[in-house]
Amino acid sequence: MNRLITFVLMMLATTAMAQVDVESIPDWYNNPPTSARKIYAAGTATGPTVDVAEKKATMDAKIQLARQVGQVKYLSKDGESITTEVVKAELRDVRVERKKVISTGNSHTVFVLVSMKKKNMKRES
Repeated sequence: MNRLITFVLMMLATTAMAQVDVESIPDWYNNPPTSARKIYAAGTATGPTVDVAEKKATMDAKIQLARQVGQVKYLSKDGESITTEVVKAELRDVRVERKKVISTGNSHTVFVLVSMKKKNMKRES
């Protein structure tokens, strides 16, 4: 029983360390810039290394960008509560504009802002 309590307390401490202070979140993450020439999207991820977290955050941002420029379809199975989101978009010349890394213990959270020129946007049919 004592082992279970110790384990639960250790897990709670680990979870608390992995959380990011709300004040540390960059403003551009919640309010991406707007432009007549570019489309912006932000992503975030947490990982055991900065490199892993950055790759995951960049992928998250690209997914958000794809949702803006492509077609989104939702597929669900009859009788089940499983829904799949399918995004069809072509992303070209996506650039990382900004990045912020927050490290706490063995956990690293990365925020990424990506952009794509509107002239590179091609809507899929």
